Amino acid sequence: MNVAVQQYKGIELQLIKRNYTDYKAKRYTLGGTNQNVWIPNKHLEQDGTIRQGENLDYVFRKAQRQLELAGYNGPIPGIKRRSAETVREGINLSC
Repeated sequence: MNVAVQQYKGIELQLIKRNYTDYKAKRYTLGGTNQNVWIPNKHLEQDGTIRQGENLDYVFRKAQRQLELAGYNGPIPGIKRRSAETVREGINLSC
């Protein structure tokens, strides 16, 4: 198993070491935190290495909150435009 830190568009991913027999995906932590995402095996090599040229944007678009909790607040092309904090700052809450 490749448990070394891997990068995808500036996001640090590390495979969680466990038995993935008969699983259709593998679980990765985000940026060394407890936040995690499941990446389908069709995008991975047998040992858990992310295949070169794979588009995983849809996986991370579903995991917006996990990205924020892991500290990825800035924009990531193809994945997120900006953080929820930036959006909240632009809203005028006074009535």
